[in-house]
Amino acid sequence: MMRKSYKKKFCLAAASSIMAMSFAGYAFAADATADDADTMEFTLDSMVVTASRIPTKITEAKADISVITRKDIEQMHMSSVEEVLRTVPGVQFMNYGGNGGMNANMSGIRINGSKEVVVLVDGVRVNEFQGSDSGYFFAALTNNTDNIERVEVLRGGAGTLYGSGAKGGVINIITRKINDNKTSIDVSAGNFSTKQYKLNTQGRQGKVGYHVYYDDKHSGDFKDGSGKKWQSDIDSKSVGLKVNYDINADHKLSLSYDRTKSDFNGYDYIYHNNYRGDYKNDSITFKDDLTLSDKWSNSFTYRRSNTEGQYAQNNHTLFNADADYTYDFISDQVTYLTNRHNVVFGVDYAHGKDNAAKALVGTSGKPANFKMKNTSYYVQDDWKIIPHVTLSGGLRYDRPSNSGQTGATLESHTSKSYKLSWDITDKDILYAGRSDFFILPSMYQLTNRQYGNASLKPAYGRTSTIGYSKSFDDYNIFTFNWFETKTERGIGLTAAGYVNTRGMSRGWNAQFMTQLGEHWNANIGWGHLYQYEDEDTYSYGYSPKDLATFAVYYDYAKVKAGLDGYYFFRRVNPNYPNGWPADDYAIFNMSASYAPTKNINIYAKVNNLFDKMYSERTHVIYATGRPGDWYSMPGRSFVLGMQVTF
Repeated sequence: MMRKSYKKKFCLAAASSIMAMSFAGYAFAADATADDADTMEFTLDSMVVTASRIPTKITEAKADISVITRKDIEQMHMSSVEEVLRTVPGVQFMNYGGNGGMNANMSGIRINGSKEVVVLVDGVRVNEFQGSDSGYFFAALTNNTDNIERVEVLRGGAGTLYGSGAKGGVINIITRKINDNKTSIDVSAGNFSTKQYKLNTQGRQGKVGYHVYYDDKHSGDFKDGSGKKWQSDIDSKSVGLKVNYDINADHKLSLSYDRTKSDFNGYDYIYHNNYRGDYKNDSITFKDDLTLSDKWSNSFTYRRSNTEGQYAQNNHTLFNADADYTYDFISDQVTYLTNRHNVVFGVDYAHGKDNAAKALVGTSGKPANFKMKNTSYYVQDDWKIIPHVTLSGGLRYDRPSNSGQTGATLESHTSKSYKLSWDITDKDILYAGRSDFFILPSMYQLTNRQYGNASLKPAYGRTSTIGYSKSFDDYNIFTFNWFETKTERGIGLTAAGYVNTRGMSRGWNAQFMTQLGEHWNANIGWGHLYQYEDEDTYSYGYSPKDLATFAVYYDYAKVKAGLDGYYFFRRVNPNYPNGWPADDYAIFNMSASYAPTKNINIYAKVNNLFDKMYSERTHVIYATGRPGDWYSMPGRSFVLGMQVTF
């Protein structure tokens, strides 16, 4: 009965959205002009760079990849990267609550059931040495979407190209290009005390271009789908500056600075404590892109990132934690392209420092600033051995080290990958391959006074995959990928601390992208998963058996609208049958905007349209848990806003 009810709700939502958007299109059709029609650009077969580090059409990437474009972000008025990623097949978030508070402290993401995920900005890591916690990051880091051109999600192991942590997949945030002179101001407000102010300005004069953005967001107490009020408060600010200098058409430089600051507090109803915390991230990035010839090019990047954060609960020492890390990244990639070979090779260097001096766990040694570094050398060649058949092979050598304390020596590792693909026709591609992954333990996992294990060893394993992509025509694209990941040595957390573990996961992801006429486009996805790992609570009911995603967009004349969301089917653990408020649930979000003039855009958005009561984190599964001890996600919320561009 419950699933039938959701099917009815899905149909009702889709029908109401379609009728509303169709009526809007009819009402304003008289205002349409030829210029309006020219703005309708659907790029289903998007160019991506994450799959091979070389620009490639998504249907030719021979990898399990999804793309969310700038147009998609604006269509649904997505205010965070989390909102963007929730529409991607195979991607799952596990949040402590809603708009603020616990969610501001930590936001968990898994791809293909794995919490080991690499997050990149323009192909370079945001942070390093996160170990098995790489899929946990401060939500405030992803609050600003104004500087984003698109987000690419590569599912599956990619250790050869991206190194430590690329087990579940890679999230690559591509920042916006500076193409014209434009300034926009965006102001919005809604329930749950939500307010947001955004400023974006960019310009180009000859060889010099610049982009400046500022984002100020506040949210307060919220109600879940049952009407229960959750006390929380979060203030988040993001600011950034990017300057480009084109020496010539083949040589381009860029320098950027980005800063995010978040302060939050609230009440934890599970542990009955007030909590508070803050988070700050500063980064500076320099890039040098040089095209040497029609075959050779080089890209050099340097990034320094500093992360500070603290979290505390009153009268609860288990939840008092702080962090202060500085990371330096150097990456140099050389690309060589011919009719038969696409070769990338280079070196990645990462250095991390814990700025808070600590003594090694289990010793009486003096406090010291723990440091880690890793130098990686990699090469990959996509070789067309005969027409329509491509053999890809890659190697990566990681040479890590640690200092400041006398823990276990971090071992070096060589990762391998190979893939064979067959272009059956111009529209059908079949591929199969295997890719190793290698995961260094994090500085926190090695040194934390409560859970740290200085003898923790790096994790490693491999992912096997079989995939197929089909381009029916320029307007209909289908992709499918089956995977199996075996973790020969992982990293897990027990009551006694971090330990090495074993595990596996398998499943498949499918997505279909379509353009329906001149004014509609849509995509649907489905991910199926089975996962198990020693010393991991994911199999206690956190994992989805199936996760469906969907999005429908309408764009005509002065009106834009969209409906997106996901349907979660829980893999229920019989030992914890009542661990969650809902095992199967659907979340719908709707957005609509109207542009009365070329420079003004008025919009509205409703999240959790049917006010569904659900949770992504629970305490019921633990020994001290009681029925109802879960962190509820927000119920129905709305935002009204206006953007002015000049």
